[in-house]
Amino acid sequence: MKMKHSISRQLIVTLTKVSMVTVLFSCFTGYFIYTLALDFNLITEQELMSDEFILNIADFLYIAFVATVGFITSIFLGIKLSRKFISPIQAIAETAQQISQGKLSVRAQVDSQNSPAELLQLIDDFNAMASQLETSVKNTSMWNAAIAHELRTPVTILQGRLHGIIDGVFEPNVLLFKDLLGQVEQLSLLIEDLRTLSLAENHQLRMNFDEHSLHQIIIHSIEHYQDRFEQAQLRIQANLTEGSCYCDEQRINQVVIALFENSIRYAEPGLIKISSSKNDQDWILKFEDEGPGIAEQHIAYLFDPFYRIEPSRGKNQGGTGLGLSVVHAIISAHQGQIYYEKSQLGGSCFRIILPIFKPQPPIELSTQQV
Repeated sequence: MKMKHSISRQLIVTLTKVSMVTVLFSCFTGYFIYTLALDFNLITEQELMSDEFILNIADFLYIAFVATVGFITSIFLGIKLSRKFISPIQAIAETAQQISQGKLSVRAQVDSQNSPAELLQLIDDFNAMASQLETSVKNTSMWNAAIAHELRTPVTILQGRLHGIIDGVFEPNVLLFKDLLGQVEQLSLLIEDLRTLSLAENHQLRMNFDEHSLHQIIIHSIEHYQDRFEQAQLRIQANLTEGSCYCDEQRINQVVIALFENSIRYAEPGLIKISSSKNDQDWILKFEDEGPGIAEQHIAYLFDPFYRIEPSRGKNQGGTGLGLSVVHAIISAHQGQIYYEKSQLGGSCFRIILPIFKPQPPIELSTQQV
């Protein structure tokens, strides 16, 4: 495989070739022309050795031949070099035109062996941008369809109940209003989850970092959800390590609540084990249950927005399909990681890694630097 040379290197090599060809041709052509001129008596040795600056016919022939060869060599090497530059640029231009016409799957193709390294890098960056654009458009379409699907159920219920009240079909009472309030709260939850994901995707999810006790955050959430756990026949076993962590208390509490909601909806009655530990750099949190767990083919998509293992799973219990996506976005904003793995209890285990120290803010380029 040929090495990829930079543009500056290829320019230097090309100009060197032109210079060498011109110099070598000058030497040989000069010797040849002046030898013939002497043999055919076009000039004499006295004229050749004269100190006076007088151009004779041999000089004119020599200059004409050298200029012609230099000109032809420059044109030949210039055309050859320009093709290496024009081909990648033309490929990008044609691909950009096709993308503008809606063909988002098209990518720029070029001979990598003959193109300069800078232009190959430009093509790679262009193709990466095109791939990101294609993914963004697909995600937008998916999100629009998913949001419309999620909004349809509560809006339809609200519309039907309100029409029923107006037409006298339903009698206004506390239970009916509680049902309507539940649908409104479901809409509010969906809107807040969408807002969080949108902010995270655009790197605008602001974190109020401070030193907090993860032990206290989790214990407070457990106490708040104790009645819900009892209704779902879930027992909580907490094995938490004391210590502080730089985090956004409200967001971490949102993560804990989302994982609790996930367990309440999907875990089988039994034990919920919550544990925490730390090393020199990280906190490690684990949320485990006794089942049923998640099949291997679903794990890769577990943190994708609106992804459900079963189409109807969680629908009857108020799930939006965004809970784990929001958890992933918040943990990522803390510069941490979240993983799914099989629990030793036989079910699911969500393992969260958070930095002990205050995360460094991402470097943002100003418009002058871009």
